Formats: sequence, C-alpha cells, structure tokens
Amino acid sequence: MGLAIMARAGFDPQQSVVLWRNMAAAGGGQPPEFLSTHPAHGSRIEALQQAMEEALASHRDANPADCSG
Repeated sequence: MGLAIMARAGFDPQQSVVLWRNMAAAGGGQPPEFLSTHPAHGSRIEALQQAMEEALASHRDANPADCSG
C-alpha cells in the first residue's frame, strides 16, 4: 500500500528497497518474524520487489515529486 502511494505521489518506488536495506543494516537483529508485529526486513524487501512492476507503472504516470520546499 505504501509503495503504491509513494509511486502515485511521484516518488521513485525503487528507493523503498534501498531504504529497507539500509534499515536492515542499521537495525541489528530482529526477533523471529512469527513473534513480531512487523514483517522481517527480508520479507518486506521481497514484497516490495514483487510489487515493483505495478508501482513503476504508476510512477511513470505520476507528476514528479517536488520536495524543494
């Protein structure tokens, strides 16, 4: 859901994978996924990659995001 929203808002959806790889590197260990209220970093990255084709199509149709303030 967040991936689709960011793509329609004009943000590059591929950067979501970069973000979660950075979070995994900085975050240290995680509890087993079945004990957690959130997906493991690897599961989240895999889900983002599976949804990427559709997100990229939405991004192509969106106006570029303007974060210049």
